[in-house]
Amino acid sequence: MSVSEMDVIRVARLARIRIDMLQIPELLDELNEILHFVEQLNEVDCSEIDGTIQYSSVLYERQDVVFASDPAVMSNAPEKENNMFIVPKVTG
Repeated sequence: MSVSEMDVIRVARLARIRIDMLQIPELLDELNEILHFVEQLNEVDCSEIDGTIQYSSVLYERQDVVFASDPAVMSNAPEKENNMFIVPKVTG
């Protein structure tokens, strides 16, 4: 499979990337190289490999424990008060 110049223009438009018409040949080569690599991957025999790995759906919980901050961490704070970081107010 290969892409055409019109495909490059369409992909750029969909990705909202502004490209110069002089860039099209270079991008065309790059996209065709990527597709060639994908075609090589499709040739790999994966019949011996399990399709998916199932993980346990058990959620592990831990106790929420309050502990004092590390003094070394607090010493790097630009501003602090009552052993807490002072940060700028976030406005929406």
